[in-house]
Amino acid sequence: MSGFSADWLTLREPFDAAARAATLVAKLGRRVATGTTEAPQHVVDLGCGTGANLRYLAPKLGGVQHWRLVDHDGALLEAALAITSGRARARGAEVQRQGPEVTILATDFTCRVQCEPRDLGARGASLTGIELPQGGLVTASALLDLVSNDWLKALAACCHDARAAVCFALSYDGRAVCKPAEPDDGEVLELFNRHQLGDKGFGAALGPAAAAAARSAFAARGYHTRELPSDWQIGPQHRAMQRALLDGWLGAAQETAPSRKSQLADWHARRCAHLDAERSQLRVGHVDLIGWM
Repeated sequence: MSGFSADWLTLREPFDAAARAATLVAKLGRRVATGTTEAPQHVVDLGCGTGANLRYLAPKLGGVQHWRLVDHDGALLEAALAITSGRARARGAEVQRQGPEVTILATDFTCRVQCEPRDLGARGASLTGIELPQGGLVTASALLDLVSNDWLKALAACCHDARAAVCFALSYDGRAVCKPAEPDDGEVLELFNRHQLGDKGFGAALGPAAAAAARSAFAARGYHTRELPSDWQIGPQHRAMQRALLDGWLGAAQETAPSRKSQLADWHARRCAHLDAERSQLRVGHVDLIGWM
């Protein structure tokens, strides 16, 4: 599985939280039982990174929860526990840490968090051996656009067998709008979207087709699904986030079309000039999807 740095995941977290479709989470909450001490709500977070999905969902789900964070990167798992513990304490919650496990005792929810180091990609253990919660919740954020169609169908089959509800956030859908517009914006977006189809560790990635593929895969397994856009809105004041995206788009575009390297660098310079002049705005398209049986 392709890796992402903790710095990038930290940078994007507030934009993820602002973009997510809260109405879908509320609908999901009505479809899954609120956990109790005797019957906690079991949640598995695939490709959890630094735990942003946990931090977003846990207070909204409420009740008594037991989370299993799955990621191939042990450093990210440790960061997930440390950041989540710090944020919980800042909210006034009691935090108990025992080795690779954290328990959060908040006024509106209780959450036990365990980590499972595992490579989910085709070159690792994939989904083999992952215990999905029977009647629980399987979730992931910014993962589905990285996986292959075969991997996604296998996930749908595993979730069906466990009769688990699903919540997949922030799947990139191929849309991006830059303001002010530049003549080469469309070319860069097309090259970036082609780059997103490369192997990210799961086989040929779905890229912008991920949300539609998820809808199809889970519907074929008898799921009812709902989806809504969850677009990043990145204003002129968000210089670090904009610069990270522009740099990433440039690198992907140049890798896809090396003969256009110079022209693409000129595009990047013009976009950065808009950013320096505090007039640049970016909108990046994502989709949130929930499903239940």
